[in-house]
Amino acid sequence: MWFYDSLNTIIEKYGGDMELQRFIYLVDQLREYNGIEEIFVLSPEGEILFKSEDFLLSDDDAKAILNAWKEHKQALMFQSFRYAILKNDEIQLAAKNIVGGKGNIVGSITKEGDYIIAHTQDEGLIVLEWSIFINKVAWS
Repeated sequence: MWFYDSLNTIIEKYGGDMELQRFIYLVDQLREYNGIEEIFVLSPEGEILFKSEDFLLSDDDAKAILNAWKEHKQALMFQSFRYAILKNDEIQLAAKNIVGGKGNIVGSITKEGDYIIAHTQDEGLIVLEWSIFINKVAWS
């Protein structure tokens, strides 16, 4: 796949408990639909375990996203853009950048207990459909 070379570099940097093969499977499944941009997995503490490609996401930004999810905040920040949280429970996250047209942030807890999060565009699916889809994939 297109992202394997960058994954090797990223895995060496971050490591993590989730198996690399499992992460690659999740990315492949999520890329079934047009509109998926960046995909990343966070530990329950907000540490970056995997990234689908090399993109700007600091450890502090990752922890802030997970904190907004877990603490049921009204919004989160991703790459300096505000995303209004539309759905946020212990299993799923759905947030939308309403003003700037920068897409959505969707997430699900995985069966391993980590958090998979993706940046999507409104192609193929709308934000709540993306949220359901990422949850389905995370538990497959």
